[in-house]
Amino acid sequence: MLKKMLFILLNSTIFSVHATPDFLSYKNCSPLNLSDANFSLSSKDVFPEYSYITKNYNFLTLPISDQDQRYCLIINHKNKVIVDAIPTMLSGMCAGKWDKQKDLPIWEADVGGGRGAVVYMNYSTSQNLKKMKKSERLEIDEIVKSINCQLPVYSKNDIQELNDSAFYLYKLGYYNESLNILNHVIKLDPSRAVAYLNIADIYVAQKNELLARKNYAIYYAEMKKLGLLSKVPNRIKKYL
Repeated sequence: MLKKMLFILLNSTIFSVHATPDFLSYKNCSPLNLSDANFSLSSKDVFPEYSYITKNYNFLTLPISDQDQRYCLIINHKNKVIVDAIPTMLSGMCAGKWDKQKDLPIWEADVGGGRGAVVYMNYSTSQNLKKMKKSERLEIDEIVKSINCQLPVYSKNDIQELNDSAFYLYKLGYYNESLNILNHVIKLDPSRAVAYLNIADIYVAQKNELLARKNYAIYYAEMKKLGLLSKVPNRIKKYL
């Protein structure tokens, strides 16, 4: 509900800002037009609470403003992509902080202005999809749109996140969207065995036995190379 309200606010705002060189080349997957943006802080001046850096993630939060309109940009610094823009009441600051006790990039948005109203915004797409129900189509479509925008900047280090996102989309009945992600996983790592298993499962759900057999065979061959044939599910053997 909060995200819907934020996007309504963003979409209703006519907004123009000026950009600093260090983020000019970043892919913009936020709902704002940032072609001429000016950040209140540079990446080198980020406050400690505005950064989240682990082995797998490198996120920044940077405030921007245009007179009466103020936003906090959520930036995946590792992949050089701006993933979101959150309205804020503060000038030159972001109302919130990263939860550094968690293993996932979770921004704690202080929507209550210090009065205890905190909203937790998780920027792990796979974990967000894991919680979704099939009836939540608008929210799922929003996540898929974000994934598709960021897909070109994902690297081999993001394969687990992509694979998991594709798996949950498959469970939600988003077969074509899941296939699109899994095909990108294969491009990043052609030997990713589980990706072929997931692709084959989707083709079974789509009643495409020919392509299901093809991908189960590739999965089986990759598992054999790894010496992991004992881990191959019995359910696929009828397709081999």
